[in-house]
Amino acid sequence: MRLDVAYDGTDFAGWQYQPGLRTAQQELEDALSLLQGGRSLRTRSAGRTDAGVHARRQVADCELRTHLDDARLKHSLRCMLPPDLRAQALRTVDAGFHSRRDAVEKVYRYRVDSTSHGNPLLARYALHHPHRLDRQRLDEALRRLPGRRDWSGFTASSCVIGQRVRTLTRAEWREPEEGEGYFVFAADGFLTHMARNLVGTLLEIARGRMEPQRVEEILERGDRRLAGPTAPAHGLILWDVRYPNDVERAHRADASVRARGVP
Repeated sequence: MRLDVAYDGTDFAGWQYQPGLRTAQQELEDALSLLQGGRSLRTRSAGRTDAGVHARRQVADCELRTHLDDARLKHSLRCMLPPDLRAQALRTVDAGFHSRRDAVEKVYRYRVDSTSHGNPLLARYALHHPHRLDRQRLDEALRRLPGRRDWSGFTASSCVIGQRVRTLTRAEWREPEEGEGYFVFAADGFLTHMARNLVGTLLEIARGRMEPQRVEEILERGDRRLAGPTAPAHGLILWDVRYPNDVERAHRADASVRARGVP
């Protein structure tokens, strides 16, 4: 089964199973286990998200033994899951499907509330950052980011992945209305805290505390100490996970939206 799920990460200790802690993976697996008579199972996912990080679309897969068809299975699963975890789509796929290895692009958004008072409706989903952002400096820094690079300088010290080269295809700032905006990052993969470290550094640049060329220095030297602070988790959303059949279509849609100036 392939499952496309969304969750509010506020009350989860992340996606991945952790003994004694509430995680999105554990909640999903508990529900799926009941649907196959209580037999335990393990899901794979397109990637991990940290505690407090949300997902508009996380993709998981598992082997499930049930007499229910896809439609009835999706309905049953939705009834069993908690309100902060939803199954958006579910379907039977080829046994060779692998949610992580088959993914070709992941998209993250990071929301920022720059109003002076702080919008209470965004408090769980956006960083309150009541400071003026210098768009010229910010845009210059963003232009320097895309490419195939070693992202060690924007990676947490806790990262255990040795191969840290990734291809970042998009780094943008969008501001659909005054006082509310978000960063967009798209890449073939992300390292631990990579998106949040990028945000923390870019906000420092936009406030005039660092120069735009600092991002290149961080990339060249691979020194996390040169970057800005790690932005809080609650502003980050795993927006999309794309596979070969849908990535080209998604890119055309993104290009059309940007051409029309739609945020």
